[in-house]
Amino acid sequence: MRNKIKLKIIVIACFIVSIIACHFSPETQKSISPALSFDSTSLKARILQYKTWTLVNAEPVKMSAFMRAACADVRKPIIISPHFDKYIRVYVNELGREAMFKEENPKFPIGSIIVKEKLPAKDSEDPEFYTIMVKRENGYDSVNGDWQYLTMDETKSRIEEPENISSCQSCHAPYNDTSDYVSREYLHLEGRRMQREVKEK
Repeated sequence: MRNKIKLKIIVIACFIVSIIACHFSPETQKSISPALSFDSTSLKARILQYKTWTLVNAEPVKMSAFMRAACADVRKPIIISPHFDKYIRVYVNELGREAMFKEENPKFPIGSIIVKEKLPAKDSEDPEFYTIMVKRENGYDSVNGDWQYLTMDETKSRIEEPENISSCQSCHAPYNDTSDYVSREYLHLEGRRMQREVKEK
């Protein structure tokens, strides 16, 4: 009798363990929440949909002198900033939309993605480069706000981490206390209008 009871307990325990293992497997997690999957294939697929997201600044914005200097790569003989004399158009996905348009101390939720189109001129339609911020899970990089920095070439075929990732991190560090490492310097009147709309909802 005792052996039968022990056998039932073992069977039930194995059943519970199998359910838990299935629930927390990567494949199951993707199906439960694809917006929070960070494997390279899923992430790239989401980033390539950025044109369907919210456009943050209606008109391209020229990067400020401070941002150009902060992002310069000091390792090169001639210090060049990737933002020198460039304009940007910014998009944010639905997960990050509310945080982007809050006026004070936003906290971007995990899965937020911000894509910046880098334009050679204000009236350019074709970006020459893309920089991307992805809010990762807690503990991914707590020193730098758990943000993942990526770049994408003009063909949109290659998405990868920049070689000078420390430059990206130091560039965004001054905004850690005010806007969760996101500068939001590109918020124009259109952005302020959307801020009010979000707050009123």
